[in-house]
Amino acid sequence: MMANASRRPGSSNVLDLPEDPALRTKKRWLIGAGVVAGLVITLVLVLTFSPILAIKSITVSGNSLVSEKKIQSALEPLHGVPLSRVGTGKVMELLSGEPGVKDAIVQSEAENVLHVQIVEHVPVAVLLEGKKRSLVGPEGQRLAVLGGKDKPKLPTIRSSKAAKDPKVFSMLTSVLSELPDKLLKSVDHASASSKDFVELKLKSGTQVIWGNDQDPALKAKVLEALLAAPKDKSSPIKVYDISSPNHPVAR
Repeated sequence: MMANASRRPGSSNVLDLPEDPALRTKKRWLIGAGVVAGLVITLVLVLTFSPILAIKSITVSGNSLVSEKKIQSALEPLHGVPLSRVGTGKVMELLSGEPGVKDAIVQSEAENVLHVQIVEHVPVAVLLEGKKRSLVGPEGQRLAVLGGKDKPKLPTIRSSKAAKDPKVFSMLTSVLSELPDKLLKSVDHASASSKDFVELKLKSGTQVIWGNDQDPALKAKVLEALLAAPKDKSSPIKVYDISSPNHPVAR
């Protein structure tokens, strides 16, 4: 009969089994995911709140109606703000007081430089109010005040009843915005006595009865065709009536 094997004090009959490989792999994945998540959170916090990436300077481009000085002044609150916290919405909020600004494209040029590309409204006419001259946009909005030396090649609208009635005035500027560039430059001044009666006076002296703001594209094509047609020098045309573009009249 064999003798019982001697046992050391504190020994146990329980054997240590090797760890399940699948469980060991799962633990490694969990640890790795935790490390990655921690790094991502740290990176987000750095980009969002760290002064390391705070805006130190702002560059501006695309502006002609609004001076860079005014834009820089409006965007002054962005200095010291991390780049990641500044988007188009914030920039447009600060530029809301500048009627010439339609939109802005925001991007970072370097670690601490924010570049703002200004998108401006396109002026369609010059509004005369006494000695004051203002550029106006397609919706009748005043975009900028002109200086004495500024001479844009745009139609003139004299301060009148049309300018005092927002609906009539915006309709008039809307008509001008529909004209092709070449045709717009040929208009000397424009007027409207009501929403149904717009008149254009060309630089050649010819009067154009435009009518209302319906069918602007068709009216523009008809007018271009009439202006390009051969002329009888002995009997010059003084008036083009395109208020009914399918039945234009020249007299």
